[in-house]
Amino acid sequence: MNYGLPARPPCAPPPGDAAADRPVDDFAATGAVPDLGGHPGLQAVLRLFGAYSPYLTGIVRRDPEALAILADGGADALLARVRDDMSPALTAPLDIESLMRHLRRAKARLALAAAHGDLVEGWPVMRTTIALSDFAERALSAAAAHALRLGARLGELTLAHDDDPERESGLVILGMGKLGAGELNYSSDIDLIVFYDSEVARPTQKRGPTETYVRVTKTMVKILQERTKDGYVFRVDLALRPDPGAMPVAISTDAAEIYYQSLGQNWERSAMIKAKPVAGDKAAGHAFLAGIRPFVWRRHLDFAAVRDIQRMKERIRDHHGHGEIAVEGQDVKLGPGGIREVEFFVQIQQLISGGREPALRQAGTLAMLDRLREMERLTAEDHDVLVAGYCFLRHLEHRLQMVDDAQTHSMPTDAAGIARIGRFMGYDDVADFRAALLGHLAAIESRFGALFAGDADAARDAEEAVLPPGEEALAAHLADLGFREPVKAAGLVHGWRVGRYRCFRHERARALADGLTPVIVEALAKSAEPDLALLRFDQFLSRQPAGVQLFSLLDANRALLDLLAEIMGAAPYLADVLSRRPGLLDSVAAGEALRPLTDAAADLRRDFDTALCDVLDYQDLLDSVRRWTADKRFAVGIQLLRGLTNQDEAGAALSLVADLVIERLVAATALQFAAAHGVVPGGSFAVVGFGKLGGREMTLTSDLDLVFLCHVPAGTQGSDGPKPLSPGIYYTRLGQRLISALSALTAEGSLYEVDVALRPAGSHGPLVAGLSAFAQYYEGEAWTWEHLALSRARLIAATSADFAAEAESMIDGLKRRRRDPERLRLDMAAMRGRMEKDRPARGRWDLKLRPGGLIDIEFIVQTLFLAAAPDLGPAPLPTATAAMIELLAAQGLLALGERDLLRRALALQAGLSAVLRLTAGDGSDVDGAPAPLQALLVRHAQVADFAALEAALDDLQARTRACFIALVGDPDAAYVPNSGAGTGGLRPMEN
Repeated sequence: MNYGLPARPPCAPPPGDAAADRPVDDFAATGAVPDLGGHPGLQAVLRLFGAYSPYLTGIVRRDPEALAILADGGADALLARVRDDMSPALTAPLDIESLMRHLRRAKARLALAAAHGDLVEGWPVMRTTIALSDFAERALSAAAAHALRLGARLGELTLAHDDDPERESGLVILGMGKLGAGELNYSSDIDLIVFYDSEVARPTQKRGPTETYVRVTKTMVKILQERTKDGYVFRVDLALRPDPGAMPVAISTDAAEIYYQSLGQNWERSAMIKAKPVAGDKAAGHAFLAGIRPFVWRRHLDFAAVRDIQRMKERIRDHHGHGEIAVEGQDVKLGPGGIREVEFFVQIQQLISGGREPALRQAGTLAMLDRLREMERLTAEDHDVLVAGYCFLRHLEHRLQMVDDAQTHSMPTDAAGIARIGRFMGYDDVADFRAALLGHLAAIESRFGALFAGDADAARDAEEAVLPPGEEALAAHLADLGFREPVKAAGLVHGWRVGRYRCFRHERARALADGLTPVIVEALAKSAEPDLALLRFDQFLSRQPAGVQLFSLLDANRALLDLLAEIMGAAPYLADVLSRRPGLLDSVAAGEALRPLTDAAADLRRDFDTALCDVLDYQDLLDSVRRWTADKRFAVGIQLLRGLTNQDEAGAALSLVADLVIERLVAATALQFAAAHGVVPGGSFAVVGFGKLGGREMTLTSDLDLVFLCHVPAGTQGSDGPKPLSPGIYYTRLGQRLISALSALTAEGSLYEVDVALRPAGSHGPLVAGLSAFAQYYEGEAWTWEHLALSRARLIAATSADFAAEAESMIDGLKRRRRDPERLRLDMAAMRGRMEKDRPARGRWDLKLRPGGLIDIEFIVQTLFLAAAPDLGPAPLPTATAAMIELLAAQGLLALGERDLLRRALALQAGLSAVLRLTAGDGSDVDGAPAPLQALLVRHAQVADFAALEAALDDLQARTRACFIALVGDPDAAYVPNSGAGTGGLRPMEN
């Protein structure tokens, strides 16, 4: 835990300082314990108190025994005594006067211990705040216990446990703000919200439950807050409760949940970040916070919250007069560069991204600064600056409050007062103190201001960008911007002005849209195809149920507009996805979409586990998996569009995403299925990936080619659940459930299309094959193209590790079967010839089917690979085409020139194919594509211009086809329509 930095010890008061000497003289004159002669260090402590704090001086005069404890054991010893003395208040039924006196004296000793720790022992700031917060919780428990016992004596409620009134009382006491975070300052108020859980609470019929718990709350507050001759314990503020002007001081948790889910404001979300059950029925308190978690930590970014956050910042600045930073009269909490700005800096990150990243849900300010640095959302330099400034100001806040136990955060207004507080902070030279304070305030203010550094620029852009009011003038303006159909474009923009779609119906949405429209139009005008981009953006708006959140996000983050315009103008696939799932902008706004996906399974698994940490049930799991997968696929699409990744990296990342999803859904679906039908004793289930999934070469639009395997011990009759099934039916239904889990449309959309046609015997075979049946099929009945597909097969998930190992061994053995190389080549050449006759390429940019394209490369590699597999050694065989090329070359089965040719042809065409899926659909008319799209393809190909790209493709495809003919055979010569069966289980492809 980061306890922060210690402060300087105060400067010793000069000899002859009358105020400093007075407490020492008083003790010497009265002979009070302790004997100052035996504890010379105490004289220095008393002089500090006398010089700087009338409040602390008063405490030691009233309680010299506390000073004696400090003399013997320091602050920790006095804190231990305070905790021991609190035990009767927590466990014994004291009368209210005795309890109030007891707590007030304990609070005074706490103040003395904390001051000694800070001033003399060099405690870091959080050690002080934790001591204060821990005492507050104990005092609250004592007051709550007394109030509950009183309610029971009056016949208003029943206690579940007489010896522990708080347990199972249903009384929920949430500590908010600094109390909830363990950050109470020296003279802090405590912010509380009080609820009662009507399912747990036991009010009698004497009064209604609300009235009963209001009385309990008021009694508790009286115990803590009422001033007596012994002082007070804590001032209590209950204003953070829902609708404090209308709601009582204690309301039911049911009413509170309804309020937060329907009427809760973003400032209340911010407040709940630090909420913690601090007294009362803590179990009920934790259950309540779990119930409102979706309100506090929103899974989709609440776009309007971004603008609300800005307004909160602006209100703070307006209210506290953020002009020049000063020293005299400076509010070190709420003023410019103050404590609140550090807290706000953290809470902004939490509100925006905490719903998506549970790591950002810590309450402590220093802990969150550390976490932001670990997550690389904060540079090491900025982290150190904010930590140092925060600790300095919290120490200064404490010493301002130690003077008279006043809840103040303001510096003195006179030079003498500044000099005195400077010496209290350890600065002999007041100029050094001024420089230190001003330096910290300025450093914090600059970091806080940088959060919305683009605000002024965005506002200026909005003022400068104005669209003409009339449609005719608007059309002329759009023509000047480069729209080819300006009249049609003007009609679309005019529709926004008159509120054509639902997203414009809210007054706030219209106001935001009015300011944004000129900027949106100019951004779209710069895209690859302005008219098409405008049309797609219009379609995007037409599908939005509301606009406040969207327009607030774009208003707060103008950089998103450029990316959005690029998507609408150049990437129809992403535009369509975004229109259906606007929440995907969350990952862009948070910066996640532009961070390359790692191909390290452990890192991505941690991210996946984090995204699913709040899953409540199976249906919630299906939705959560869809959200996470959509985020990752969208991120890959953005990175491909921006040239931040290539298809090799993208394919590996997308395949790893699919692996994790299948693995999790296999486990969850099997568990859910077992709840109704039990398990097959000794049985197992596995999923094998074929095609692009098996080869770790998935694209954004790839489906999942899956085969399901099972193992059933001999003699097993069925499953052992309440609704038993025979093994065959059991695993068939489990497979069907898994397909549904992967492909069904839920509230969060679909996940993957699933193709199970590669199972033995295709649609004529069972959905789930036994391991031996699968092996027998490939040993005797499988066609040549099925053996080709098998070269890319790999195990994805299984319900038992032993079965996974057995299935992997079986698949590896089948790949390594010895085959007739000449028959393989003949069959594959004939198969390729048949494909070209039955399914010819649609044009020169059909990079998959064109002679010399991706199919030719895969057929060359897989044919050679199957022929050589028996002799490729014991290591696991690769399934990716690029890895197969490298292995074949290493074994001398491909010449270096052939390897380089295939590697270059594969990388170029796979990369271009991935980009074309984003930008041009089927890619059949790239020659007529606009210049920006051609430029995008050129950039991905890393060539000089589009003509060079076409020449490179033509050359590579011609040489690849020549390589195919040399290594496999001539497709035209080998083609035989409707070929019959071959021998040895190797046959031409089916009709």
